[in-house]
Amino acid sequence: MEQVLTRARALLRRPAVLALLLLLAGGGSALIFLPLFGIPGFELGLALAIAVGLLGGGTGVASALQERRILRSQEPRPAQATRPERPGTAVGRSLGTALLLNGAALVPPLLASTVFAWLRTECNPFELVGFYPMLTLPSAALASAAGVFCGFRARSPLRGVGLYALLVLLSLIPTVWPIVAGPQVYAFNHFLGHLPGPLYDEALVLTPALAWFRLETLLWVWLFAAATTATLSVTSGTLGREGLRPWALPWLLLPLGGIVVLEAKGPQLRTRMTDAYLAETLGGVRDTEHFRLHYPRGKSSEDVDRFARDLEFRWIQVHHFLGVAPTERIRVWLYRNEEEKQRLVGAGRTQYAKPWRYELHIQDKPFPHSTLHHELAHVMAAPAGSGPFRVTTRLGVWPLMGVIEGFAVAADGPAQGDLTLHQWAAGMRRQKLAPDMRKLMGPEGFYQSAPARAYTVAGSFLLYLADTYGADRLRALYAHADFQEAYGRPLGELVSEWEGHVDSLPLDEAAVARAFARFRAGSLFSRACAREVARLTESARSTLATAPAEALESYTRAAALQPEEPSFRLGEAAALSSLERYDEATTVLSTLAQQVKGQKVTEAEVAMARADVESRREQPAQARVYLDTVLSLDATPELTRTAQVKLAALESTARREAIDAYFLAPREELRLLMLSRALQAVPADPYLNYLLGRRLQQVGSPFLAGEYLQSALADETLPLPLRREALRVKVEAAYLSGDCGAVRHEVGVLPDFGTAFKATALEWMERCDFEEKTFRGPLVPRQAFR
Repeated sequence: MEQVLTRARALLRRPAVLALLLLLAGGGSALIFLPLFGIPGFELGLALAIAVGLLGGGTGVASALQERRILRSQEPRPAQATRPERPGTAVGRSLGTALLLNGAALVPPLLASTVFAWLRTECNPFELVGFYPMLTLPSAALASAAGVFCGFRARSPLRGVGLYALLVLLSLIPTVWPIVAGPQVYAFNHFLGHLPGPLYDEALVLTPALAWFRLETLLWVWLFAAATTATLSVTSGTLGREGLRPWALPWLLLPLGGIVVLEAKGPQLRTRMTDAYLAETLGGVRDTEHFRLHYPRGKSSEDVDRFARDLEFRWIQVHHFLGVAPTERIRVWLYRNEEEKQRLVGAGRTQYAKPWRYELHIQDKPFPHSTLHHELAHVMAAPAGSGPFRVTTRLGVWPLMGVIEGFAVAADGPAQGDLTLHQWAAGMRRQKLAPDMRKLMGPEGFYQSAPARAYTVAGSFLLYLADTYGADRLRALYAHADFQEAYGRPLGELVSEWEGHVDSLPLDEAAVARAFARFRAGSLFSRACAREVARLTESARSTLATAPAEALESYTRAAALQPEEPSFRLGEAAALSSLERYDEATTVLSTLAQQVKGQKVTEAEVAMARADVESRREQPAQARVYLDTVLSLDATPELTRTAQVKLAALESTARREAIDAYFLAPREELRLLMLSRALQAVPADPYLNYLLGRRLQQVGSPFLAGEYLQSALADETLPLPLRREALRVKVEAAYLSGDCGAVRHEVGVLPDFGTAFKATALEWMERCDFEEKTFRGPLVPRQAFR
């Protein structure tokens, strides 16, 4: 160790090495002032892994060159350094020196970020601290070992650095190739670290896959050290045949064998993924005219049929919107849930497409799938795209995400829930939340904006261009985002035209308030302790029903970190109420009510939560006051309907137990049982019929759902918001029952509930027309004949 320290002190006297280490330590420490980097977690660990992977090889090269001078007794060399007699000793000392210096350079950023997080933020400095050593130390070790190898192999410092740079470049091939040519979106690189997947998956955890990959990195360190030892001549200080030692070959074969085994087991260990392994794991395959669907084994044939028809219907829709379609069969990977998707390909909550491979990856959701249309649009736009990835690019390389994502949102259709895409954009602009479209369509503006805001306004803008100027110009735009070439006008003029259109839309106060509630959250980079809060939120949501004390702890911590976000206080109050700590829940909600005054949707959510607390503590009169407040605010259709149902429960003892079970029962069977029992006592009750019909539709019994919904609608006392929802669900149930005649009748007599509602209803008719033309009729579930 003394000889290693002697060599390290000598290297630090060399300006080039000192500058490199200061850049690594000082530059890494300076990163703490950037969002997300002020905590010793994933972002800082990745940045330093990349830095040490790029720069650390220079330290290794310098250490090897110094050891060569010691072996040759050449100057300059450390005065106290003794000449090693064995190649293993020479390699060990040079490698130890490089690793000591590279490792030491990683300490200041870790300390700086820890102190910064401790003193300047409320974040837990150790929330994701495990990422830092897992990402940086193996990269530092490999950079040191590879640098030493290159230094002994090369005849000059410049050639040694060049050889090391070549190794790093070559390492990118097995990193990038599985992403480009395979299904995964995560990346592993032995020198540069690990990208777990899309940025939108905010909650990160250390995985076994990362541990296995870092084990392989250490095997590469062993391999480089063994190869250097086996070929180093202690006379010349260079690598070559003259220093070759056959007895050292087994020490090469051991790490090499381990690397081969880990690579062969890559799909099982999740360090890489292949189409064959993924298809085998999911198990099910179905071919249609335009698709090959890979679905999870065990999915019912009826559900597969339904999904296959949905695919073909969406294909027709996107074809009509864009005007072209790929001739290749599109591959769809359907996963059981986000956990399976995260484990296999690296994206949990994020759905994604690979247009250049004509494939998309989504997890299973209730029909109709909420994101299928969007992701399919990405794939089907490939013929209009440019560059190797068949998307909108600048110079064929840099993706322009504003156009890419905006196109997919526009293709998804004008209806976005209870408002149209343009109405959401208009509401966002009136709340001053909309990103600048001129920046959003550029190379970096999309990444700087909150995703929900960026997706929506970009989609509204491109939908306006498509409706106004046609699909041909939109296709021309999609290649390179050259607005002047596609439309004969600059981007600024087109944006001003779109702004005038959405700003002129009539929009009531409630719609503007809903836009604020939906888009108030900023981007990942603008939220305090974003990674920690994401983990806390997921934990709280998963434990609220089963372990409210744990959920309370998580919600309380999240609220302390992001006090401006009211949903955490609402969760805290819900957990307190579950624990029957009603006075504390009331105090939390009273404070929150003062905080959110003027935010209509959040005011209504708080009033609803207060009504729930009063109802659980058997104070119906006070609960009624808060429910009336929710109705007076008219914040969202969902809140209004919920308030009306809960008021109905307070008005009738025959309803109350069943309605309480509807909202609180832990299992679906209990909800259905309680509603059914209550209807035996009051069979004509419109609220109970509405709830049972809605719930039956959600659990996949559309034929039965239609009967109860019809009974609910037959009663004129059913409030208009519930009537509207009952009509919407009834149309959907008629389609799922295979009764297209009923669909056309119901849609034909629907009242005017607005543009978005009409577009959603008409789509069910479009599905009927499509299926009768393509499949000679709708899919009729077997249940309908029972």
